[in-house]
Amino acid sequence: MQSPCEDRSTISIMAADGVRLALHCLPADSANTPIAEVVLTHGTFSNANTCFGLAGYLASIGFRCWVLDWRGHGESGAAPRQTTFDSVARLDVPAALHAVLERAGPGPVFWIGHSGGGLIGAMWAARNADLAHSRLRGFIMLGVQASLAGARLRNRLMIQFIDLLMSVTRSAPGHYFGMGPEPENPYLMHQWCRWNIEGRFSGEDEFDYTAALRNLRIPVLALSGAGDTFIAPSEGCRQLAYAFSGPDITFHLCGIATGFSENYKHDRLILSKPASREIWPMLADWMNKRLQPVQVQSGKRRQTKAQ
Repeated sequence: MQSPCEDRSTISIMAADGVRLALHCLPADSANTPIAEVVLTHGTFSNANTCFGLAGYLASIGFRCWVLDWRGHGESGAAPRQTTFDSVARLDVPAALHAVLERAGPGPVFWIGHSGGGLIGAMWAARNADLAHSRLRGFIMLGVQASLAGARLRNRLMIQFIDLLMSVTRSAPGHYFGMGPEPENPYLMHQWCRWNIEGRFSGEDEFDYTAALRNLRIPVLALSGAGDTFIAPSEGCRQLAYAFSGPDITFHLCGIATGFSENYKHDRLILSKPASREIWPMLADWMNKRLQPVQVQSGKRRQTKAQ
């Protein structure tokens, strides 16, 4: 086993197809063994900077955090032109999990994904249920949905326009859409558009991710922003969360009506001062409560007043 990081550092790892990935490690701020290992990753049009604030907070209270830059994002190497969500899930997710296993030991980790970062984790787990049960202690999704962004007519027209644009561009500029600082792969964005136009979360090979998620009994915490009505509308986030199986699934709609300080928009769920005060501690508390194995009891899935 390689030595885990003792100082904040960036590790260069290789995906199975030879693409170099940047995995940033933030050591736990503790003289003792870290409470747990946490892998965090960003969504489309973004990079690891989206996760560093949350990772820094978690590290300060004892979690060792590993922040992944997807292929073609941040400090990672360039992505092949025909990269899709399928290829990121198939290649980048296991590379990151294996790197953490090599450096921190075989214990399960928590996965925290914002937007597309939650999608790639869910897609990998759906295709690798047995491995996911042994490698993942819990799954946190912040603003993550796959197939309901086009439920409203206005949204559907916008998605159709984006999809058309993807057919004539080599790179989708994030600043043009107001989505984020980085360009995105048009093949990957075409897949997202197809999911939300057709209302079906499936792979390039027609693999049914929604159906496969029913095989997973991993604890899930899903948050959606009340002010996020396009990228990750609340009903889509709720539907994806409850596609998982098992009794330990919790969904929160984060808005003023449900006791939060604002109607959170997509990025502000993870990257804002209000989130640092009321959402980050919620995530830490949820993980702390799931550190010890518990006996699964029959019963209804968790329903909270913040739904």
